Amino acid sequence: MSLTFPASFADGNEFPASLDESTRVALEVAAVQHAFEDGMLTDAWQLAWSMEPRLVGTGRWQEVLVTQKVALTAAIRLGDRLLEGQARLALGRACLELGDHRRAGHHLAEGTSILRTLGVPLD
Repeated sequence: MSLTFPASFADGNEFPASLDESTRVALEVAAVQHAFEDGMLTDAWQLAWSMEPRLVGTGRWQEVLVTQKVALTAAIRLGDRLLEGQARLALGRACLELGDHRRAGHHLAEGTSILRTLGVPLD
């Protein structure tokens, strides 16, 4: 599968201002999924991670859930425990906000354990 973008923003870093926020977010989520499906695991993780603060800030928890699931799977396939721990924490927060306390607890505990094992300070 290949995405084709109009020349007007194929060479830029931003979508046209004419796109509404929901469309913009949907395209960004699709870009994360597309990168993963094309085997660009590091890119998929980086895209998901870079979107996370804005998605959290605007309360788009379902989109956080979708992108962080991709980030987690990419991190596991890359064998990168640091990325996995970070993705698990973000995924856990999204699950918590969406009311899935069982999954939230699992991801938060796993992410915390991984990061502590790696010596990463937790706030």
